[in-house]
Amino acid sequence: MRSFLLKFSGKFQVTFIVVATIVIAFIAAFICKQFFDVHQLKDNTDLISSVYQVMGTVYAILLTFTLWGVWQNYSEADAAVQKEAYALLDLVYTVEASPRWKEFNIRDVALAYSEKVIEQEWLTLRDTTSSTINDHEQNYSNSIKIVHAIQHIIPAGEREAVIFSQAMTLINHWLDARRTRLLIARGNTAKALWPVLFTGAFVLFAFHGLFVAQTLGIWLILLGGFSLVIGLVFYLIFTLDCPFSGFPSVDSEPFSLAILLLKQKNR
Repeated sequence: MRSFLLKFSGKFQVTFIVVATIVIAFIAAFICKQFFDVHQLKDNTDLISSVYQVMGTVYAILLTFTLWGVWQNYSEADAAVQKEAYALLDLVYTVEASPRWKEFNIRDVALAYSEKVIEQEWLTLRDTTSSTINDHEQNYSNSIKIVHAIQHIIPAGEREAVIFSQAMTLINHWLDARRTRLLIARGNTAKALWPVLFTGAFVLFAFHGLFVAQTLGIWLILLGGFSLVIGLVFYLIFTLDCPFSGFPSVDSEPFSLAILLLKQKNR
């Protein structure tokens, strides 16, 4: 289902998830209502309200916990992209600080790496069924060239030794950010919680059918509004759990900026 929904636009995804949640809510409420007599429900309104309030509070905490978790994951993906691009830029500037090291052409290799990230890797990141190994192989050659360029540097003097130490630190930051980006691209961190979220929502919708309102319209509006909010939260959890595929999604703007800066210096 996850891969199927990601093939469609963000508008279709949110419409499908919200409408499906509302439909299931009304079905669950109406089915539950058929098992009890109206007079019995009226006599036990206080008990039903108390239990419903407790279950609603527990479910709200669960939703908040899940949404916060996927938001943190999304934020980490966005931060990893920025850290990777900017660490690569800083690495180029650091290496070029020594005139003797310009022969390693670190700028050209970094430019080729950044262009391939946008042109090839980013499309693969949007395909949640692909493995991170394939993502790695797409830019493996350029990654190795950058690493080898730094490893072949032999610092001469105290000044170059300091620059080389900074370069090694930056390359570690760059590689760590790259690994983080590829790992988070899988998404689906909320996979284990979806059954609990669906079950909790279904139970709450069913419990709503136990309430008796003097006006049917009010009962329908309350259930519709309640299920609408839960449906929207479901969509947020779903889309944020796919950092590079959902809407909103992490974009490649930091790498576009890096490419622009690298090309400007070459002119």
